[in-house]
Amino acid sequence: MTGIGTTSFFFNNAGRSYLVSRVGFDRVKRIALFNKKLFLVLTTIVLLSLTGWTVHYNWRQSERFINSYSYSENEAERLANYPRALYAHGLNAWTLQDPETSARLYRQLVSGDPLHIDGWIRLAETEAAFENTEKATQILLFTIDRTKNVSRWKWPQMLLAGELGLEEIVYHHANYLLSRGLLEQDTLQFLHTRLGGNASAVVSVLSAAYLDNYLDWLMNWSMAAESLVVWQVMTAVSAPDAETALRYAHFLLHNKHITESWDIWQKHSGAAGMTNPGFEAELTGKGFDWCHWKEKDAVSEVMRVKQNAWEGDYALRVDFSGRENIDFYHLHQIFVADPETKYRLTYAWKSQGITTDQGPFIEVYGFDKEGLYRAGPMITATQEWREVSIEFDLPEDCRAAVVRLRRRPSHRFDAKIRGTLWLDDFRLETLHGGLSAR
Repeated sequence: MTGIGTTSFFFNNAGRSYLVSRVGFDRVKRIALFNKKLFLVLTTIVLLSLTGWTVHYNWRQSERFINSYSYSENEAERLANYPRALYAHGLNAWTLQDPETSARLYRQLVSGDPLHIDGWIRLAETEAAFENTEKATQILLFTIDRTKNVSRWKWPQMLLAGELGLEEIVYHHANYLLSRGLLEQDTLQFLHTRLGGNASAVVSVLSAAYLDNYLDWLMNWSMAAESLVVWQVMTAVSAPDAETALRYAHFLLHNKHITESWDIWQKHSGAAGMTNPGFEAELTGKGFDWCHWKEKDAVSEVMRVKQNAWEGDYALRVDFSGRENIDFYHLHQIFVADPETKYRLTYAWKSQGITTDQGPFIEVYGFDKEGLYRAGPMITATQEWREVSIEFDLPEDCRAAVVRLRRRPSHRFDAKIRGTLWLDDFRLETLHGGLSAR
């Protein structure tokens, strides 16, 4: 039977005939499909809940069992055929400072399982504790022979070799671990401490391929004097890449090794006097380059721009948002100069709409010694490009100074600074005295 816009059909069920529309049949199918999906979702939720409960319950039961377990002689005998159980009992005896029991359990363990390397190493440790050095050495050499190309046991073998005074094994295993990138920090710490903090001694036993790893470790611990020893050997072997050299120069500078830092910086950056004085290159924030950092609330912004330059293609622009009475000291550069020498710093600036009575200004002060401070005029209002000079004398024993853009907070009610300034073309000239002109 057919009608307008719909289709009907007969079907027979238990001897009876029914007339069903196509629309009704599709609705029944959709309901059945929805119920099936709902059932699967609910079943999944129930199973996940049961899984979570089971894991949690078993974990708690495991904790109760471990906390209540008794490491007794009877338990050790009962589990004598289980190497892992004997090993655990041996560790427990060692922890309780009962080396005799620990050694007996480890001997029982390796007798039943001769390939249990952990058991052999622990047995060697107990023999060493009894000052049976020869026997401990034999056991250690046995484990090393069985695990030549296996990383897992190199660390405990190295520690035991150190305890037994087997230096060649210590150094071999240390280089092996470093070659695999395993326990790098621990290995270098162990070597450095074992050799009394003598960087020359550590360098003599390290492969040349891992000298940069040792240098990084020393830098992480701010050991500048020791790092110079490593750097000298590294550079004698091969020339370091520029990135490594400039990063190392940055480290030395901030550990007050100014002369060494400047020598490395000059060699690998080509800088003379001030670095990147016209902002023609990106600011790296490292070493003797310009350093700056952002305010977390973006009340100021520092950026290189390729327009409005005084000289060259680029200038540096600093924007103040007008949302805060900012204490600004976020842009500076350290430069090397000669003590007891008179210098002139010249730079160009331009401003647009700088507000408040406290405008930004350039200042110069000592980096490694006090006694030097000079400041240029405030940058205010709207002004076209102009050059400004600051003359200063470096104090005795002062090897470096800092040039910085500064703005002090205002104490007036309209204290929130707004506006933009541009900086360009910093030049440092020697006026008289000193060893060299920069």
